[in-house]
Amino acid sequence: MKSTSPAANAGLSVNRRSLVCGLGTAALAGVPALASAAPMSDPVFQAMAALEQLKILTGEPDAAHSVVEEAIIAISRKNVVIIDGEEMRTHEQIDAHFTPAFCPGDEEQFNRFIERLRPRSAAEQAERDLARQAAHDELARKEAEIAEAEQRTGYREIEARNESACDAVWDAEYEVMGAKPATPAGAVTLLHFVAELIEEDLPDSVHEHYVAAIRNAADFFEGSASG
Repeated sequence: MKSTSPAANAGLSVNRRSLVCGLGTAALAGVPALASAAPMSDPVFQAMAALEQLKILTGEPDAAHSVVEEAIIAISRKNVVIIDGEEMRTHEQIDAHFTPAFCPGDEEQFNRFIERLRPRSAAEQAERDLARQAAHDELARKEAEIAEAEQRTGYREIEARNESACDAVWDAEYEVMGAKPATPAGAVTLLHFVAELIEEDLPDSVHEHYVAAIRNAADFFEGSASG
């Protein structure tokens, strides 16, 4: 899942790839009775140590990306033209506005559809054609400003480096999940780690039962080992 270009959509949606660099891992502090005696020869702790190191290394590109992306998003918010009171952010939207389209169930859209079908004089049609082209030209100018800002700030290069770093962190997460515990501490920590990932990735209405089940199992093993 690749990150969305601010030039295409000023309201960026946060995806899994952009979240992964900011995720916390299942901290050993969550299982203190076991962590203090856990040997680092356990594959789970080895994989988590590698993940933590990667997360430290991704901090710098992630910070640089955040600063530049914020500036690009601010510019992208201006990437809009207003036609007949409607906001247009793409050239396709502009063309669609000037093309009759039937929208059942929407009275306002239907009335506009009828209006656009109304026969027009040559002068009226010429005026609409000019308005349509002017809108395209205005949007093109704003798109050029965004492209210039992206080039000036090195946004695309920074975004690529950040995404590459986040990919590496994501791969390291899978390494943790694929590790086979060699100690009770490793098993408990792996359960907490997976519970945290599920909690971050799934909607509350879905994840709460999964997370609760995993953490209940972790608590049981932790209590058995320390009891």
